[in-house]
Amino acid sequence: MAEKRDMLDDLIDIQRDWQKVSNPFGELAGSLVDPDKAHVFNPADYKGRPRANSAYCLCVASKRVDVCDRCRVACPVDAIEIGDTTVRIGSGCRECGLCISRCPTEVFQLPKEMPKQLYDKVVRIASAYEQCYVTCTRALGRYPKDNEVVLPCVGVFTPELWFSLLVDYDNISVYLPVGVCDRCQTTTGEEVYASHISQAEEWSGYPVGLEVSEADLTHEQTRAYKRGQFVQDVARTGMRAAAATSPALLGAQAVANRIRRHTQRINEMQRTLEDTVGGKTSSNRRHILTQGRRLVLSAIQDDPSRANAFKLQAPSCDSSLCSMCGDCVRACPLHACDIDEHGHFSVEPAYCVNCGACVAVCGDGALEMAPVDPADLVVPDPNAARTAEQRALVQKAKAEGKARLDRYLDALERLGETDSD
Repeated sequence: MAEKRDMLDDLIDIQRDWQKVSNPFGELAGSLVDPDKAHVFNPADYKGRPRANSAYCLCVASKRVDVCDRCRVACPVDAIEIGDTTVRIGSGCRECGLCISRCPTEVFQLPKEMPKQLYDKVVRIASAYEQCYVTCTRALGRYPKDNEVVLPCVGVFTPELWFSLLVDYDNISVYLPVGVCDRCQTTTGEEVYASHISQAEEWSGYPVGLEVSEADLTHEQTRAYKRGQFVQDVARTGMRAAAATSPALLGAQAVANRIRRHTQRINEMQRTLEDTVGGKTSSNRRHILTQGRRLVLSAIQDDPSRANAFKLQAPSCDSSLCSMCGDCVRACPLHACDIDEHGHFSVEPAYCVNCGACVAVCGDGALEMAPVDPADLVVPDPNAARTAEQRALVQKAKAEGKARLDRYLDALERLGETDSD
């Protein structure tokens, strides 16, 4: 159902029309730019060879190359070599980014393709536009619009990233024309992104949209964002009292604040988790949270019921068979499992990425993967009561601000009627 227009919408339209009138040759001037100096779509601008941090590799940590092969299976050109101490990416790398999304311990790193960076980018778009499109260089084939996220392959998005986006945004779609993947040399991409999206939809209970025709794409900003930007523009021209009346409107600054608060919540959640479980193993090794797991835990902390959809497993130990050799602990580069001085094996579910490497290296057969209570993924919020009180105050302020804005617009409208008389 369309939202009812009001005077603020009319003012926004007037402002946009005036900008067109004040610069009537804007579009024509753009068409007269020297083609050699114009932006040219180059797929290489959206790709890059990742760097491998061997210290996080399950195979390197366990000194067994058969413990994990996710990255090598996903690589369409067999460019990944794993030795006893290092992970190497060969010169034949297609820079598709699939190794980044498939590695459970985030060995492969490229800043612009890491989960948190991609999350922030999508949030900026999904908060400002009616639709956010995730696509690949081959599908797009042109310079992207502001609400299009261009990747070397859609498979770069991990299940955890999709999940954390789907639970909060319903305007994210994949744009892939029919048959575009059939002709792609990244032969493993379609299987990877289909698997990731399917997993995320199962966890979240929400679907990812799909567009196959460029003619169906929309690049319109949301009503809330346009209204927020207008109010911010009014503030910059001196009418601050009017702008201050509606903190709920989503302008660019509000979107930036949302992303900043999300980062702050993740950092606070991690500190709380460390305080709860101790932060380190008995051998003084710090637990490590992957970016993907941070996103998941943050989304679950916002709504603990979201954890119920996860069917995760973690290692369980039969102490009667354990010889305390420590192979399992050494095989975990995230330091999620531990054996204390009394021979007691333990695992922290929040840090465990359920890779099964510890089970694979256990020569005693003492470990097996067992279901984990989803509630173990909920990080308790020590400030829950205060947070609820603050949210109530914010909601009250928003309501009061909207009422003040409505009164201000009514006054403007009455003034306009008086002038016309």
